[in-house]
Amino acid sequence: MNKQTLLRFSFSFIIATFVFTACNKKFDEPPVAGTPNITANTTIKALKALHTIGGYEQVNTDLIISGIVVGNDKSGNLYKQICIQDATAGITVLLDASNVYAQYPVGRQIYIKCKGLWLSDYGKLIQLGMIDNSVPGNPSLTGIPSTLFDNYIVKGTLGNTVTPKVVTISQLNDTLQSTLIQINNVEYISSDTSRTYADTSAAKSAVSLTLSECTGAKVVTYTSGYANFAGIKPPKGNGSITAVYFIYRTTPELIIRDTSDVQLTGSRCAANAALISIAQLKAMYSGSNLTLGAYKIRGVVISDAANKNLAAGNMVIQNTGTTPSGIDLYFGSTANIGAFNIGDSVEVNITGGTLTSYNGMIEVNLNSGALPGGTLAKGVTVTPVTTTIAQLNTNINAIENTLIKIVSATATSTSGTYSGNQTLTDATGTVTLYTAAGATFAGNTVPTGCSNWVGIPGRFNTNQFQIRNTNDVTTGTGCSTGGSGGGTGIALTTSPVTIDFNSIGSGLPTGVTLFTGASSTSFGTSATLTTALGSWSAAGGGFKNYASATGLTSTSDQTAQDGSTNRALGVRQISATDVGVSFVFQLNNTTGKTNLGMSFLLQSLDNTVGRTATWTVDYGVGDTPASFTPVTTTPATITTSPTWGSTSVSVNFGTALNNIGSKVWVRISILTATTGSGNRPSSAIDDVKFTWQ
Repeated sequence: MNKQTLLRFSFSFIIATFVFTACNKKFDEPPVAGTPNITANTTIKALKALHTIGGYEQVNTDLIISGIVVGNDKSGNLYKQICIQDATAGITVLLDASNVYAQYPVGRQIYIKCKGLWLSDYGKLIQLGMIDNSVPGNPSLTGIPSTLFDNYIVKGTLGNTVTPKVVTISQLNDTLQSTLIQINNVEYISSDTSRTYADTSAAKSAVSLTLSECTGAKVVTYTSGYANFAGIKPPKGNGSITAVYFIYRTTPELIIRDTSDVQLTGSRCAANAALISIAQLKAMYSGSNLTLGAYKIRGVVISDAANKNLAAGNMVIQNTGTTPSGIDLYFGSTANIGAFNIGDSVEVNITGGTLTSYNGMIEVNLNSGALPGGTLAKGVTVTPVTTTIAQLNTNINAIENTLIKIVSATATSTSGTYSGNQTLTDATGTVTLYTAAGATFAGNTVPTGCSNWVGIPGRFNTNQFQIRNTNDVTTGTGCSTGGSGGGTGIALTTSPVTIDFNSIGSGLPTGVTLFTGASSTSFGTSATLTTALGSWSAAGGGFKNYASATGLTSTSDQTAQDGSTNRALGVRQISATDVGVSFVFQLNNTTGKTNLGMSFLLQSLDNTVGRTATWTVDYGVGDTPASFTPVTTTPATITTSPTWGSTSVSVNFGTALNNIGSKVWVRISILTATTGSGNRPSSAIDDVKFTWQ
């Protein structure tokens, strides 16, 4: 077996040596008194110049070199060898003994009388030792026997310091062989941070782990399975590494002497950290602090450092996807968070940070060095998600540290100002409105009227809501409390809400109004209902109290109509109301409601008329909507005509009317002229029903 291969990969007999020496431990010898009476007459660089790669050269002249020990077998990561260097170069010296560090500790100066020793190389790493010709035609370099150490090696002073040469990965070259070097701004690649330095199984295999600079340049650290730190995982951060430089064929290798050589405590390069979503990051939290691996996140700043309604050093970012997710980042109280504004898109390297819960709110604790060096973009708009207070309280885990909007809510302040804990109330419940005493607007008067509030929900033991500045508060409408609506319109209490018109002889139901002259941009002119019993065939125009078609037939006479208790809200058109008659339903709000739906019966009650009227369903929002939006109905076209009967109509508003905190108006109207000739129809609606989720 080639003995050089044995040195690199096989340490099977070292265990017995360790057992023996465990009972006979040697300590470093005391310092030699004075400098030994020997002088180097050549340099390590000059000695190495005598060697031709691949060959064997015996030193036949009285050459003496001197160097400081920079590497030995103390940690087990070098075996039967020491590395020495002088001001010109370094060289690896093979020694046929174990625990040579006891005689040749790091920092000891030694002198080597080279005459009779041999030069060779192992994978281009130049070494000094003895020749082994035991295999004919296949010489190899072996260690100097321990019995001959004193013949060749003279010990010098202890405690000498060698300052590692600072280089970059691209500057590694053969002139640095066996010397102490330092590389800054490096880190282990993400996939290697979960591995150990070497194999600790019975195989004791050596392992190469990859270091990377932020530029992308890479080099490996090579560690023996017998190193006393083989089972340790390398640090996940970025920093500096000190090592003895080796080369194996064409592969540069760094030989770590012990873990103190590895100082990777800073934030990782963004290029080498894995990009994850904020939602993925938050999902990692399982109830206890977690030191984060090599990760980075992206988001848009939604907190306002300038107005100071957050503790110093905190910044809140959220994603811009369809499912909002946000998180608070704490960079330390002295960090310059003011460099980042609302709408700044940033990428944050969170490697080595701590994912934790601060009084119930998930956040990441980082050092100030993790602050982004700049922005990815500026002025990015984050649209707040309209949310009720009930939804905030129920879904705080999902929506904390995201931008939301609470509409039609009122604030109650014990002091009259924002500062401290106040109360915010909407139709669904209450939440603490918190403002830091140091916020620029803390002393401002809290508006007492109905307002819309944009801000960030969070937790400080209990749920709370924080605005960022006073621009987050705007005038609202339709405020109500108690969770069931209120006001003069229709309260959506329990789905479904049904309006049957059976009592319109006493007047219109709450929330139902009538108009003529309606258009797509106007309610038109308010109209009144004739509450007396009406006749299907009476030609006089106006809104009327008709018998519903339900339970009757087209031939039902007036007596039958008047005797029916099932009533419908109707209208007889005339030329003046050919366009613009409208049945209007005012909903107090849809707070906390989604997927609003509507159904009703549209009835043609006079089969003697000649014209057809086409009806439209639309909606508007607010106290006085400026326009109305038509919606699709089933069937798609709904008409009243000379054909007597009742048509079931259904309407699905989709998400358009989800969670509206102000008034919502739904209209059933005729916005186009009737067609045909003769009298216009007697039309009615009945059994109007609103449903939601």
